[in-house]
Amino acid sequence: MSKIIKINDNISTSDQEVCSKGLVGEWIFGKGLKQIPFIDPFGKKCFRSEFEKELYREHNVVVIGGYQYVFSKLFNIKMDTESTLRVGNLNDDSPQMKIGVSRANYISDKYTSEFSLNTGVTPVSGVNISALNHIFGFIVGDGGATENNLTVIAPDYKRRTLFRAVPFRMSNDGTEIDQSKYFGKATTLSNDTSSSVTSYYIKKFDSPEPHIVHAWASTSTDELQVVDDSVYSSVATTPIESYVETTMSLDKDDIRGFFSTTNSVPRINEFGLVSGWYNSEKNDYEQIVMFSHFTRMSILFDQEDEIKIIYRLYAR
Repeated sequence: MSKIIKINDNISTSDQEVCSKGLVGEWIFGKGLKQIPFIDPFGKKCFRSEFEKELYREHNVVVIGGYQYVFSKLFNIKMDTESTLRVGNLNDDSPQMKIGVSRANYISDKYTSEFSLNTGVTPVSGVNISALNHIFGFIVGDGGATENNLTVIAPDYKRRTLFRAVPFRMSNDGTEIDQSKYFGKATTLSNDTSSSVTSYYIKKFDSPEPHIVHAWASTSTDELQVVDDSVYSSVATTPIESYVETTMSLDKDDIRGFFSTTNSVPRINEFGLVSGWYNSEKNDYEQIVMFSHFTRMSILFDQEDEIKIIYRLYAR
């Protein structure tokens, strides 16, 4: 007689379990960003980031599109075609954002193989999600808190976009736009309808690139000890936590154009990470999906203000 065996492996979405298991994103704001160097097991220079003065730390919600993205990557399942619902892309029309490369100009669906520039390596055909499709930047908005700037609106696992996204730069804001940093373009007519305005809703992560850190778990943020290969012979019972770490920032020119246009006080109170596939023909991204959503009390911007952020995505 045959037997049925059920195997379940959780990637939790419960807020109550946010610190125990699943994908957990952590946003850390502060002053005096610095990198603490160390040598990784491959003999390369690596580092972990920390602030001289930490100002704020909180978790985000990995949204439904983020988990579907992870599942698709893990099992090489073509996105939005082999699931019970369609998450869609931020490139699409409302209720999405209509940014980046339009769906009519997608070329990622024609990408069918991963290959190496090294000779003698046979391409792997039928790849559904290219290695070029990855989490590459972040978006910001001002819809995550009420007008009093103190009451925070909780993120929802079902969300596909921010409550109200704010562009980092606009082509008419009087600043030079680095085309290698700002993406997610959306073009609209100006008020006098005689010219168009291009808004840039996505900013890439800062240098250095995202990297993996393994560390002994500790309740003190000042006692982070990196784990190296000696862990395999260690008898320590202290738990280990693993995360991808990246840094990002808003500089003094970011978001100013939007709030000048709307004649309102510059503020942001929501953030999201986004994944996408880079289209070199359009110098922008297609298949853009919001991976996570984070809200907090509003940050009000005075002139010349800048923000530095450390982001860590934990697997626990």
